Amino acid sequence: MKIVKCLSIPILLIASLFACCAASYEPLVDFAIWVGAIILIWQAIRLQQYFFASGFLAIAIVFTPLSLIVKIVLLLGVACLAVLRNLVAAFDAQQPQPAEVAL
Repeated sequence: MKIVKCLSIPILLIASLFACCAASYEPLVDFAIWVGAIILIWQAIRLQQYFFASGFLAIAIVFTPLSLIVKIVLLLGVACLAVLRNLVAAFDAQQPQPAEVAL
């Protein structure tokens, strides 16, 4: 399973290089790449491998059959959520030190 996961990102990216050569079939090729990325996102989340899931999410957003402005907004939203998640984790890691009382 690990080999399939490691090879799937380059395979999806290589397939995306030939999407423009498909001419009239380009929406269908983009849809196939998008569905493949969605399936791999689901598998990565199920295996709790969130780094791979985020990579597949970026591929899925780029090849989604939505307009360009929606893709940009989705990528910005995902980036903001990632920053928020890291900030929350950083603040949770900081434990306040109890004050020592001198008697």
